[in-house]
Amino acid sequence: MKNLSLIIMMALSMVLTSCDEHEPIDLDIHPGYILCSDGQIVSPSVFNSDVHTPVAVVFSEKTDKHQALAVLLDEIAPVAFADTLSFDQKTSGSETEYDGYVNTVALQTTHLDRDSMVVKDNKADPRNYYTSPLGLLAFRHHWFFQSDYVPSVAELGLLYSTLTIVNPIIERCGGTPVNRSPENAGCWYWTSTEVEQNKMNQAWLFSMADGSRHKAPKTNCYRARLIVEYNPL
Repeated sequence: MKNLSLIIMMALSMVLTSCDEHEPIDLDIHPGYILCSDGQIVSPSVFNSDVHTPVAVVFSEKTDKHQALAVLLDEIAPVAFADTLSFDQKTSGSETEYDGYVNTVALQTTHLDRDSMVVKDNKADPRNYYTSPLGLLAFRHHWFFQSDYVPSVAELGLLYSTLTIVNPIIERCGGTPVNRSPENAGCWYWTSTEVEQNKMNQAWLFSMADGSRHKAPKTNCYRARLIVEYNPL
């Protein structure tokens, strides 16, 4: 009986030791994790292209100020922020808020009458209004109820800070890495943020080469990189 008790105690000790030494399961989402078409997020070590369909790569973990954020695998070719100047499109103008989604809604819903109607027999026709070509390219993708949008200045700052992690994963997933080359202004990306002091005419550009910002006329054409929030059910 003593021998049996000793064996049981030794076995229990081994189990407890094994549990103590076992790494805890990581339930967090980190930069470099991959958002798939079914809404699942997987780590690069688990990702299998035969099983998963990647759509975006996480570049920022969830905080008390925003959800986890992921950047889409491909980018928008050079496009204008607005198709006319002297037009306030009602974005926040904030350089610190993570409000790209709200800004993009403003870009899509704020219009200005054209100088003359294009479709004269239908005033409500969208072609009779000045709009945001950039904003109209958003909200097209709906993977597992996730909609893409144009990031704010602050959100592109988060992306810039993790590019060394994110770009290799984008390439692994078959996407186009975020351009960091200053050649031909390739590193400059539109944000969804108008310049607060001149919202009628300028919006913020963000450089993925060095993290700097630049005020640009809204009718100029630059690249854009859309992002999504990860909102688990």
